[in-house]
Amino acid sequence: MSTETQRLLTRRGTTASLFDALPEPKPLPGFESLPASSVSWSTDGQLLAAVTADQVTVTDFAKSGKERVLKLPQLVAVAFSSKNSFLQTFQRPQKEAGNADKNLKLIELGSEETLVQLHQKGMSKEAWPALQLSSDENLLAHMVNNTVNVYKTRKFAQGVQYKLPLKNVGGFGLSPGEDNASLKLAAWTPESKGAPGFVGIWDVAALGKSQDAPAPVARRSFFRATSVRLYWNAPGTALLAITASDVDVTNQSYYGEQKIHFLAADGSNDCLVPSLKDGPIHDAQWSPDGAFFIVVAGFMPAKTVLFDAKCKPMFDLGTGPYNIIRWNPQGRFLALCGFGNLPGDITFLDKKADGKCKVISQVRNDVAVKCEWAPDGRHFLTATIAPRLNVDNGYQIWRYTGEKVLDTKLEKLLEASWQPAPAGAYPDLPQSPRAQASTSGKAPTSAAPPQKQGYVPPHSRRGDGTSSAASFSLSQDASGPGKLGSARGRALPPGAGPPDTKSASKNSKRRSKKKGGGASSDAIGEGEGGTGGVAAAVADAAMAGVTALSVQEDRASTAPSAAADGTGQETDAPKKARSLQKKLKQIQQLKDKRDTDGASTLSPEQIQKLESEQLILLELQQLEQS
Repeated sequence: MSTETQRLLTRRGTTASLFDALPEPKPLPGFESLPASSVSWSTDGQLLAAVTADQVTVTDFAKSGKERVLKLPQLVAVAFSSKNSFLQTFQRPQKEAGNADKNLKLIELGSEETLVQLHQKGMSKEAWPALQLSSDENLLAHMVNNTVNVYKTRKFAQGVQYKLPLKNVGGFGLSPGEDNASLKLAAWTPESKGAPGFVGIWDVAALGKSQDAPAPVARRSFFRATSVRLYWNAPGTALLAITASDVDVTNQSYYGEQKIHFLAADGSNDCLVPSLKDGPIHDAQWSPDGAFFIVVAGFMPAKTVLFDAKCKPMFDLGTGPYNIIRWNPQGRFLALCGFGNLPGDITFLDKKADGKCKVISQVRNDVAVKCEWAPDGRHFLTATIAPRLNVDNGYQIWRYTGEKVLDTKLEKLLEASWQPAPAGAYPDLPQSPRAQASTSGKAPTSAAPPQKQGYVPPHSRRGDGTSSAASFSLSQDASGPGKLGSARGRALPPGAGPPDTKSASKNSKRRSKKKGGGASSDAIGEGEGGTGGVAAAVADAAMAGVTALSVQEDRASTAPSAAADGTGQETDAPKKARSLQKKLKQIQQLKDKRDTDGASTLSPEQIQKLESEQLILLELQQLEQS
């Protein structure tokens, strides 16, 4: 296969299809319809296993598509070893045979010889493959009750070579790496009888065959965890352990509680990874070279943070509706996605050498449930597959710059995946100059295509005719990307006023000065009839029990017309006089109504307006004298 050609595999029902997807879609002769209830690729994409009910067909693309068929009844799952030397298979156990049914097997592909045969009652997707091989395929680890056993792969019949006795062991993971001298084994146990659970790391070479386990090189204890997922980085120098419990004792989440722990393989550091926001751990992924990892955590909008291999926070990518992280195979670009019950936003970012992440583009696919980078690291696959979603099934291919390259609809699509490529098959290229120029100097903005909208009521429309609900968010703490430790505004409690700032303080003083100036201008001098100013009249009326609400409202309405010289004197006297005369006319109409129908027909507000007549007359007199 040419490095310019990238193939895509789809599966519908019990049939799979492999075809060239890039640069142009075209069928691959002989692979238009492969019988398969499930499929599995080797890590380098050279081998493809198509599983049916009673056999597995292994296709070797390095040998021009040569096929090998292995008859295995009741076959459920398969997995290739890292160097493609072995195929691991799991068959549905036969109850009547009991432990005599050797349904977990390791087969050498070259000779088709079965090297390992074990009995296993069941399997789960999270714990598959059940047999873990070292990177050089020389050692094999298998977990049984209270023990993790390590064998020599090609000399399995010689028995256990290393043993890790660990009561109630719940899971394990061998570290990657070609050097068996530095091979590590990670395992965890749940809490029991008040004792905390823990995850530990052991040197495989230090393990013996005794019933006493040596002290771990690194250890991290925890409470409230019923399951743990272990993630080694590529060099095998650090481990992430995501613990989860079904119940959240703080009652903040219906889905339980999650924590993420970091352990250095040499024991130099073990700590709780700071999520920087309360809530569940949505995803955590190491970069392909193991130098960085990213965590998406917290209640929506979730916070995304980049850490280095020593668990030091490097860059805060802000908050947003995301729950999935995907690094491209070269480790340069990454995609933040929000699928499931989220809007389907996809943000492509470029991770710089210093750890900063710059937004390249943003798109949206509101029905996608799966995503995956292409081997070239510059194209991205999103798919809507059953049974997660049984409508709008299909797949889309995007460029990292946001353009949609391909959009295909398929009914009852069960699987869509790229054919992997060997490491180094595609170079690590930076952004193209054109894409870099289009994103340089711009703040991250959504480039999602416009969505069709239904009827929007007039009261919910914005100036452009769209719904104001589209930009509504319940978030009180949304923040953008930036370096950690930089100053950020803190969310205020609902109903709280804005925080005091220098400009707000100046504006407040200016308003107070205007209000004070207006009051003094109203109280200038005394009239010819020996009466005081309006302010004095208002005070006297208040002492007499008369309300001056209408006068205060009128002052508020004329406040913007004050002179800009700071004196606060009214410059639009005729307008104010007309307003007062209008009020006097309304008062006269109320008097006529009172005389005709009686005072009992007036409302309290109308009576209050009648009582303010004297104040309005005084203010009108003051305006005529000025």
